[in-house]
Amino acid sequence: MRTLVALIITSCLIIPGCISAESFDGQYDAIYPVYGISGWEMTHHFEKDANNQTVETLTELEIEYSPESEIGAEFTEFWLLPGDNSDIKTVDPKQSNTIQHMYTGYGAFMSKFGVVDSEGNEHSMPLSALIRSANFYLNQSQVGEPANLFIDAPNPNSVGSAERLGVESTIGNSVALPLTSQPTDITWELIDPEGTVVESHSETLDVGEDYTWEVWLESPMRGSWLLSIESSQDVNIDQTSMVRMGYSGYIYDDN
Repeated sequence: MRTLVALIITSCLIIPGCISAESFDGQYDAIYPVYGISGWEMTHHFEKDANNQTVETLTELEIEYSPESEIGAEFTEFWLLPGDNSDIKTVDPKQSNTIQHMYTGYGAFMSKFGVVDSEGNEHSMPLSALIRSANFYLNQSQVGEPANLFIDAPNPNSVGSAERLGVESTIGNSVALPLTSQPTDITWELIDPEGTVVESHSETLDVGEDYTWEVWLESPMRGSWLLSIESSQDVNIDQTSMVRMGYSGYIYDDN
């Protein structure tokens, strides 16, 4: 009798703390499960413009089911419960052995998946937890003023807020034509979902200078954040801003 669960997670090749290859639901005498998982811990990308219009680059979870029956039964169903309040997904093993799911937004999702055989035996396994971190970007050049970067709240079905928030914002005071350039004061403010300024910085930029402001916060409040950037003068601005909402290390809990 084999009781080992064979679990293959492709993204674990470079990510520490992957799910161990052991059974979560006890002994499975009838089923020897093998799962191949790609897209377990990924980052979604959100490109913003000065009007807060967003272009999203999302990633897909794919689970490949390759179980073996210890009693000669046929498999009748492979299934995935994505954990984002969407319906359970099922496939007929005679038709396909993979299920894909695209997550929207970002967060940590308590997914669960499994197989059912013709004798009514079932093996299920939690994916603890499927991670979708988020990078928000706003890049522009040769504009009269910097733009604010709006950081959307996580997917409402995420099991928690991000573990950390990171800001990296570069503002440049470039030479304008005709020659009307002048120094300017740049002020960054990181504003939490309650409207409180939690971090700020000011820097004077002469013509041709740029400055990068970086800040990291642990356990940021859940909700929509704002990176506000203001210039004291109407000058020629180059801007590259990025805010990361990072997740990792969640433990599955189906209680």
